[in-house]
Amino acid sequence: MTEGDNLIEVSIATELKNGKVRMKDSRETASRHRGKMSKSMSESKGPLNQNQEIGYVSEDMLRMIVESAPNGMLMTDEKGKILYLNPQIEKMFGYSKSELLGQHVEELVPQRYSESHATYRKKYIAEPEARVMGNGRDLFAQHKDGTEIPVEIGLNPVKTEQGVIVIGTVIDITERKRTEKLLIEREERLHEIMDNTTDAIVVFDNEGVVETCNRRTNALLSSGNEELRDIRDIITPENRDGFSEILKRAKGGDKITDIETEIIGKGGKRISVSASLVYTNSEVGKFIITIRDISERLMIRQKIIDLEKSQIIGKMSEGFAHHMGTPLASMLLRVQMLKEDVPDIPGCEDVSKKLDSIERQILYGQKVIQRLLKFVSKPGSEKRPESLSELLNESVEIIRPLLKKNRIAVELNTPEDLRVLADSNLMQLVFSDTLMNAVDAMPGGGIISITAFGEDGTETAEVKISDMGHGIAQETIPHVFEPFYTTKPAGKGTGLGLSVAKRVINDHGGEISISSKVDSGTTVLIKLPILNAEARC
Repeated sequence: MTEGDNLIEVSIATELKNGKVRMKDSRETASRHRGKMSKSMSESKGPLNQNQEIGYVSEDMLRMIVESAPNGMLMTDEKGKILYLNPQIEKMFGYSKSELLGQHVEELVPQRYSESHATYRKKYIAEPEARVMGNGRDLFAQHKDGTEIPVEIGLNPVKTEQGVIVIGTVIDITERKRTEKLLIEREERLHEIMDNTTDAIVVFDNEGVVETCNRRTNALLSSGNEELRDIRDIITPENRDGFSEILKRAKGGDKITDIETEIIGKGGKRISVSASLVYTNSEVGKFIITIRDISERLMIRQKIIDLEKSQIIGKMSEGFAHHMGTPLASMLLRVQMLKEDVPDIPGCEDVSKKLDSIERQILYGQKVIQRLLKFVSKPGSEKRPESLSELLNESVEIIRPLLKKNRIAVELNTPEDLRVLADSNLMQLVFSDTLMNAVDAMPGGGIISITAFGEDGTETAEVKISDMGHGIAQETIPHVFEPFYTTKPAGKGTGLGLSVAKRVINDHGGEISISSKVDSGTTVLIKLPILNAEARC
C-alpha cells in the first residue's frame, strides 16, 4: 500500500443459506475503489432510469458510495435486512453499526407504522425504481431512545450478484420542520394582528394583483363572497393615473402616508379614506397599503366647520340688522308720509297702490331681519298654521318687479287646502330666495314652475321650484348648502341663501334638496310636514 492511500474499513453482513448472518471486515484502498468506479462508469452506456433494467454493480463499489456519502445511507436486501450503514446513520439514530447490521429496517420505523411499512417495502421490491419515499406524506423514523425523527428518504435499487439491494438515503429534517413551524406560527400571528386591526390592509404585487388582505378589507371593499383580486378595482377612474405615480414614488423609497382620497367600496359606493403605502424591497417586491375609513371623521370635521360658519353668520346677522334697521325705518317713515300727501295731489291715485306695495315690502324686510336675528342666535321659530299656497303666492309677489324686469313668467300650481305649521316670515324668506336664484340663472328670461302637492295618506307636502337656467355641475351640487359657498360670479352672491334655507327647513322638520344638469335647468325640492287634522282644530 502506497503512502497517501486512504484505508476504508468495511463491515458487511452476509446472509447464509441457513439464515444466519455472518459479519466480515475487509480493508481496501480508496484508490482501488476509485479505479473500479471509473471502469464501471466508462463501460456504462448512460444514466439509468426507472424504465431501464437495473445493471449489476459490485458490492465493494456500493459500500464505497455509502461510506463516503454526507447524508445518512444504508443498504438493505430484498427482505429488508440491513446489510450496511454509514456513520451518519449511527449518529442520527443512536445505534452502533453492530446493533443494526442484520436487523430488519423496521427497527428504525415507529411501531405504529411498522406493519404498513413492511407492506409498502414488499410492493417496492416487486417493482423497484429510484424514487422519493412517501409520495407527499410526512415520514418519521425512530431513534434508539424512542424519539420520532421527521425524515426524507430516497430509494435506489441496485442489482448485485446476491440480488437486488436497496440503497436508502435518510435526511433528518427536524430543523427544517421546526423552522417551518415557526414560520407558520409567525404568519398566523401576523394574520391575527391584521384581522384585529380596524384598518384594511392589502398586500399586492407589482402588477396590482392582490396576494393577501385582512378581514377588514373584505368587510369594507368586497361584495358578497367575492374577494378583492386587483388593487385597481378600488381606485376611482379619475384617480388611476395619479395612483400609478404614487406607486412609482413608493417604489422609489418615498414615504406615502395619510393621503385623503376616495375609493370604490362595497356595492360600488365611494368611501372617503386615508391611505398609507409602503414598498418592501425583497427578492420579489410587494406593496402594502393601509386603508382607513374616515367618513365619520370628515362628518365631524364638517360639523365643526358648519358650527364655525354658523357663528360667523350670527355675527354677520347682528351687524346686518344694526346697519339695515335704521335705513329701513327711515324709508318706512318717508313712505308713510308720502301716502298721507299723495291723496291731495290730483292724478296720483295709482301712486298710492305702489306706495302700499313698497310699505308692505319694507315691513316684510324688517320682520325678516328680526326673525333671522332670533333664528341664528337661538334656533327656533314662531310657527303657526299657514296655507302653503298663500306663502308661495306672497313670495312671488315680493319679487314680482324683478320677474317683470327680467321677462320671466311664473307658473304656479298649488292646492288651496294644503296647510303646514310654519313661521311665515322665514318660510317666505326661503321661497323668495329660491326664486331669486332661479331668476339669476335665467338672464335671458324664461319660465319658473312652482308646484305644491300632498298625496292622500302621506304626511309630507312637497314643493318643487324649477327653472330653465344654465344648471349646476354635478360635482358642485354636494356643496351648495355649505355656508359661503356660491356658484355665482364674485360680487353677485354671498353663499348664505341656501345655507340659511336648509337650516330653516330643517328647523321646520323638513328637507331640501337640489337636482340639476348643466344647460338643462335646476329643480329645488322642499318637503314639509303637513298640518294634521288635530292640529288644525
